[in-house]
Order: sequence, then C-alpha cells, then structure tokens
Amino acid sequence: MYDSQRGLESQPFEQQFDARFFFRGFQHASALSFLNRALESGETAIAITGAPGTGKRATLEYFLRESPDQLRSGRVDEVPEGAHEFLKAILHAFGFGPVEAERGELRNLLSVFLVQAQHEGQSVLLHIDDPGQISAEVSEELIWLAGEKSRAGGLRIILTGDVALDALLDAPRLEPLANKFRLRHRLDPLSARETHDYLHFRLAAAGCGSPGKVLSSTIATAIYASTGGLPAQINQISAALLDASSAKGGKLLDLDLVRSVAADLGMAGTGMAALDSRVVVSLEGETFLDVPLGRDKLLIGRHSFNDVCLRDSSVSRHHSILVPDGGVWVIVDLNSTNGTMVNGKSVRQRVLANDDCISIGRFQLVYEGGPSGDPAQPPDEADFRSTVVLDDDPDLIS
Repeated sequence: MYDSQRGLESQPFEQQFDARFFFRGFQHASALSFLNRALESGETAIAITGAPGTGKRATLEYFLRESPDQLRSGRVDEVPEGAHEFLKAILHAFGFGPVEAERGELRNLLSVFLVQAQHEGQSVLLHIDDPGQISAEVSEELIWLAGEKSRAGGLRIILTGDVALDALLDAPRLEPLANKFRLRHRLDPLSARETHDYLHFRLAAAGCGSPGKVLSSTIATAIYASTGGLPAQINQISAALLDASSAKGGKLLDLDLVRSVAADLGMAGTGMAALDSRVVVSLEGETFLDVPLGRDKLLIGRHSFNDVCLRDSSVSRHHSILVPDGGVWVIVDLNSTNGTMVNGKSVRQRVLANDDCISIGRFQLVYEGGPSGDPAQPPDEADFRSTVVLDDDPDLIS
C-alpha cells in the first residue's frame, strides 16, 4: 500500500495515464463528447487545442480505451520536415518496420493498409501530437490523407497541440490544410470548483475514504491558485505534497507547505488573502455548500455551466459573478431578473467585506475572509460592470 495512514493503495497523482484516475469533469467530458460527435459524423480531420498540461493526450487515450468501435490507432510525436520522412513516420506508428521506398510507393503502401483495415472492420486513427511547424510538403500529405481516398479507407486524423497549433492552422499559407481541419475543440484548465472535485476524485480512486481530510478545501484552493487549474501541474504539486507530509517525519500539510512546494516547482503560488476568502451558501438557514475562492472569477446562476449552480426558478441562468480585484472581491449583478442584494440592499456591484450576506433568489451567500467594515466602493459602477461582464462568456445574460 502506498500510504496506509491515508488509505491510499497507490499514488493518486501519477503523471502517467491510468484510466482509473481519468476525471470526467465538465472540461474533459465536453472534449469526449466532441470526439464522439466528430468521429460519428464521419469527419476525417479534427483538432484539439489547449495549454500544455490541460490533458489533451489523456483525454484522447481515454476515448480510445472506451470507444465501442474497433479503432486501430497510431501516434506521431515529431513531425519531420520532409514528406518522405513523414510518411515513413506514419507507417512506423502503425507497426511497420523500416521501409525504404519512394514517396509514391509509401503512399500506396499506406492506402493498402487502410483498405485492409476497413475490410477487417477496423477504423484507423492517426494522432499527431504537437506538430510544431508544418512544412508545405507535410501539409500536402495531410491534405491527401484527409481527402476522399482516405475517407473511403476509414482514416481519421486528430491533431493535438497548444495555442501554437491554432495559430498554425490559421496561417494563410496553410489555408487548404485548415479547410480540412474545420472542427476544433479547445480544452481549458479546470475551474476552482473542478479542481476540488478533481483532487477528491483521484484520492477516492486510489482508495481514500475521506479525501476532504487528506486535502482540505483550503489546501485544494491553494493548489488551484498555484497551478491555474492545469491537471498536469495539479498532479505534480499534489504528489509532492503527499510525499512531503507522509506520516513518518513528514511536514504539516498547511498553506506554508503548499507555498514552499509551489516555489520549489517553479509555480506561481498565491497570497494569503486569496486563500482565506470563501462564500458559504445556505437555503432557508441550512448550509449546503462551502466554496473557497482562488484567483479566478466565480460565476453564479441556475445553469449547470456556472461555477456555483443554484437550481431554483428564483435564480437567473447567469445571475451574478464574483470577481477578484486587487486583493478584494467584487460581486456584480448580471442583469438578473430578481436582482442581487448585499446586506438587504439591492446592488449592481459592490466590493465585499467580511461577513457580508449576499442574497440571490432564495439563497444566502455569506462572504468570509475580506476586510472588515465597509470597504471603499468603485466610483463608477457602469464602467466596471462592462469591463467584467464582457470577459470570455458570450452568454452572461439571464
């Protein structure tokens, strides 16, 4: 057993892919749904982009593992500059040994392989990971692979990469290639709430019966603030924290240890004010949700896409938003039907103080951790509001 005191049968935060620990939160479930829809519709070429560490490769590996269809997959990690070497790399990815042949012969060999796979009832999926710069020659081969001839042979091509891949496919010189990769999906980092769920899911999958006692809500928020919600970094810092705080001679797993480990790993870390802030949500006097605040905004509303989902007709789809602003938190009403109140007064926006009570429909949210008293309010509500609402969600209207 990895850690008997915590009930962990294995290390829950290994970087190597393990289907038991794949977290199907909103971000990764959306990516899986995209893959299913795209491939079922017969699309030959698709792309998944996102920052390094968001879990693009793990999502694809999980998809391939769970796919009911017979899929034969191969992966090319480094894309050569020349078309001849690129075709050889593809054949190698599908188990062919060294092949010395001309470009046309390599194409023919690949075509025969695809047709044979189709006759055997198999679909063939080629995964090209972080292609880097794509030469004109390689672009020509990708266009050929994604063409009608390959469609008949059952080939699917998936490109994965960071924002550089989006830029590459948007480059004018590669417009013919971009036309083949019309369908793209961006995988974003986890939200603060998803990070909490991710940590506790992986601990439970490793055998822990009380994940919240191993990584408390405060520690989980500190991990989120240090990693920005990137699963690869969450795994890295969480594994280091468990090792550093192991029972025999271990250190206390507190905020100081999180900061220390984050600094050792070259992560951003966070200030104490952000880690100590939270909202406690109750309905008719019964507390049912404690939401720590990190360094990201917190969207509140009836729709399930919100960070805090309050399912009641008294709450608008996107009702209000909490926004960090220079060490304080600001509540902003998003033109909700029933409005947002702080301490019994209707507000459009307000800088929050410790113990402020926010009323959203039938729900009460008590803000904890800010300055005491009545902090200075921003002088112009309209200007601040427009800056916040026009963030990255086109649907922030009730």
